[in-house]
Amino acid sequence: MSTPQSPKKLATRGRILESAWTLFLAKGYAATSTRDIATHANIGNGTLFSHFENKEQLLRELMLEQLTDVIAQAKRTDEFAQPKLKMRHYAQHLYDFYLQHVEFSKTLLQGLIWQADFFSAQMEELKTSLFSGCERYDEVRAAAMIDCYFMTLLEGLNSDGVKTSQLVSRLSSKLALL
Repeated sequence: MSTPQSPKKLATRGRILESAWTLFLAKGYAATSTRDIATHANIGNGTLFSHFENKEQLLRELMLEQLTDVIAQAKRTDEFAQPKLKMRHYAQHLYDFYLQHVEFSKTLLQGLIWQADFFSAQMEELKTSLFSGCERYDEVRAAAMIDCYFMTLLEGLNSDGVKTSQLVSRLSSKLALL
């Protein structure tokens, strides 16, 4: 069991995350060093590493926060009853986010492809949300829908100039086969 962090440590952690996000957006992930982040957060490099193991862990935590917010926003505007329509709705929000942050998304997904537990909580929440309001939850169908979602995301991140609407349309075509 982890011990609760002090308000000062939580504030420092928050400053680090905020600084990292600001710099990643301004300079790009690859061009931002942990020293840049520490300087921007007005802390020492050692303090940064007492909160985060490395720059990749910072990116993972930032993306997790951002994706949690995106899913929460999509959930607030979800008016759909059918799982396929819900998937399109959530995908619209998520694809928008990923396409706005292509470099981060590629870096994150590349580093996480073999770490299934990283997004597991979000994926389980999304799968459950797809079937909310339905008589029964269909695990196989939910998993297939998520697979279609991710394959479409990967296709989109590997294409230049792709738009969210194109990805949602491609996903819809795949979902129609289920």
